[in-house]
Amino acid sequence: MPLHASWIHGTAVTLERPHSPSAGSKSAIRESFAPSHAGHEWFDGDIVDLGGYAAVACLRMGWGARFVVFDHGDENNPKSGDFYCHYPIPTPVIEAGSRARARTVLIDYCSTDIHQLAPLAIGVWDGNRHIFRKPDGPDDDLDVSGDAFDGGIPEPTDFREARPDLRRLWRGDLGAREVFFGLVVSILIHAHQARDAYLEIRGVGIDFDIG
Repeated sequence: MPLHASWIHGTAVTLERPHSPSAGSKSAIRESFAPSHAGHEWFDGDIVDLGGYAAVACLRMGWGARFVVFDHGDENNPKSGDFYCHYPIPTPVIEAGSRARARTVLIDYCSTDIHQLAPLAIGVWDGNRHIFRKPDGPDDDLDVSGDAFDGGIPEPTDFREARPDLRRLWRGDLGAREVFFGLVVSILIHAHQARDAYLEIRGVGIDFDIG
């Protein structure tokens, strides 16, 4: 069975604003875009308020997207909070008359302190069908690690012959699900008393079976 692998670079990310799933009114929209304690201060799409003077910034560089949780008040206190980011995957719904089946989701990432900043949950959506989630229950485990999923290239490099270690990518089994729409990988990132730590995502991909 032919294999189709589709990846998107880490910089092609969108942060989800808090309250977005329930936003349907003017007040809810304002709540999504402005910190509740400072209605005059509006954040753009790359900085999202997490409440309690915690915010997350998404910084895009040539080699990936860097997420930093910080205190946006006058101090530099450790901050905690959760936020989603989303990666749309180029999706081969039908090729040569055959419907594609999503087989594996893969993520290339690293964290400078996995105890402060780490993926908490990963999901895959086919349009509005939630076809994968991890963890998938109280006894399930996401199995995250500081640099175990960096693809074997932990830092930006100008060495063009550097070869990634594809065994060092986070992988989730999608169960060869038929694809009907477009796929997006949603990553819930958790900050626990984070300060001067960051998490980088360099790429997100999905393997498909065709035929």
